[in-house]
Amino acid sequence: MNIKKIFANLMPALFMLIFFSQTHSMQLSDNESKPKTANDEGYTLERFRDKLPRTSNQCLFFRSIYDWKALNRYNLIIWSPGRNNPYHIELNNPCNGIRFAETIGFSSKDNRLCSYGGDSILINSSGGMLDRCTIGSITRLDKEGLERLVAQGRGRSLSEKQLEMQQKNE
Repeated sequence: MNIKKIFANLMPALFMLIFFSQTHSMQLSDNESKPKTANDEGYTLERFRDKLPRTSNQCLFFRSIYDWKALNRYNLIIWSPGRNNPYHIELNNPCNGIRFAETIGFSSKDNRLCSYGGDSILINSSGGMLDRCTIGSITRLDKEGLERLVAQGRGRSLSEKQLEMQQKNE
């Protein structure tokens, strides 16, 4: 009977300890899983990615697109509307000819370019066929984010990424 009293007295404290440890671990995993965007300090434009970009809810109207610049096969910047409103577009699949394309097209179910619903960027490939590059995310860039992306240009090489992974594991 004495053991039952001890157990009854410890039960609320044990419950609180388990509850707070679970809550704390969930908060850590949420922060760790949140991907960085070009607006975040330390963002690195990757040429060889491990995972797909996280879908965002931002959309652009086709008629408001002012200009674009390809950074590599997976990333481009689109200005819309006007030169003061840059957006970072991350593609789900590589768009092999985009860096050399003079024009790009868009495919959507409506007149908006979104990162959900299968909207795509279209480019002419060398055989005269259209390459369809599905949009993974659209992120509005601030001035520092735009500068970060433009400075990185083509992104990290595979050897740079492998070296960074080795340094993290050490």
